[in-house]
Amino acid sequence: MALHQGWVHGPFWVVTASAFEAGTIGGVTDWFAVTALFHEVRIPVIRRHTNIVVKNRARIIDGIADMVQNRWLSPAVVEEHLGRFSASRALHEYLGAEPRREKLLVILRDLLGKIVEGMDGPEVAAFLSRTLKDQLEGIELGPPLGRWMEQAIDRRDHDAVWDLLLESLGRSLGDPEVEDLFRRLSRQALEAYKESGLHRKVALQIAEAVDILDERAIARALLDNLSGSVRDAKENPDHPVRRKLDEIFRDFALGLAAGDREAVSVVETLRDRLVENADTVEVIRKVLGRFKATVTDQLDRPDSDITSLMRRFLTERLAEFSRDSAAQGRLDAWVRETAVELVRKRHAYIGEMVRGSLGKLRDTDLVDQIEAKVGPDLQFIRLNGAIVGALVGAFLAVLRLVLS
Repeated sequence: MALHQGWVHGPFWVVTASAFEAGTIGGVTDWFAVTALFHEVRIPVIRRHTNIVVKNRARIIDGIADMVQNRWLSPAVVEEHLGRFSASRALHEYLGAEPRREKLLVILRDLLGKIVEGMDGPEVAAFLSRTLKDQLEGIELGPPLGRWMEQAIDRRDHDAVWDLLLESLGRSLGDPEVEDLFRRLSRQALEAYKESGLHRKVALQIAEAVDILDERAIARALLDNLSGSVRDAKENPDHPVRRKLDEIFRDFALGLAAGDREAVSVVETLRDRLVENADTVEVIRKVLGRFKATVTDQLDRPDSDITSLMRRFLTERLAEFSRDSAAQGRLDAWVRETAVELVRKRHAYIGEMVRGSLGKLRDTDLVDQIEAKVGPDLQFIRLNGAIVGALVGAFLAVLRLVLS
């Protein structure tokens, strides 16, 4: 316009005008090219060659799936990366944090709970009964059982058993039925005491009359004292009750190991009655039912003894595994071999996943995802087209002036 109006004149302005014209053409043309990739440009005739991504959707998806499956995640590439992967190190790093170990412990508790659910079924009891009878019939249990009991007591492996039994006993002492039982026993003891002499009977009647003697208070006092003793025994591994029980079981174990006739006869009698008893299945089923109820209750509480035992076991095994380089090597080798075998057998599934994922997208969603990734970079094509067009236009204008 400045040239046309005569405001400017000369070769420089002619070249500049040519550069602006060519730059405008280059920018508009590249805008059309970029826009035509992702959207329909409604210009007659040439609109058929726009909206390239949508019109070539199937071919693009197949190309992406093929690139992911056979190039980016080919078996050779996956095997190469797996060769540098250490499953043992990843496991140690992941479970090194206590919150993650607690999450794993929750999963293990749930899994153990599922296993325990069906353990009191008739088929389990029948299987255990047959197995127990087959194994016990004719076998000499006394000496080996005694030696095992002695070693277990020396290692204090039985402490966890005492903890569970004492906790169950403590809960049972709080049951109203147990209190009623103690009341009845107190009443029976008082009645027996009355029958032992006239003066005792008169004394008890006077005490009851003036409300000094109450079997409910007696039963409650006995239960409270007994509960306190049980609680102390549970909290103190060296409690006199536990030491006394240990002595009793140790003496019995020593007698079994030495072949003491009285001790051995107890085990043999128990074995014979267990083998001959026709109700063994029902007995085992009841035992399993009680065991299931106890374990289920323990698993439901994160602060229970069995949870603490599982937590300690998990921590100790992880520490032991971190020091065992041979075990770590075996785990790493197994994970690599299993993963490589799975990749080889199911490699086509990678492409199927890519196709399935992209196939679920609507046309607009597919375009938006691709455009969001490469769109900003493609916009620079417009600027580049304008600059290159301007340079070419200026060159042609100079060449025309030189040749004219």
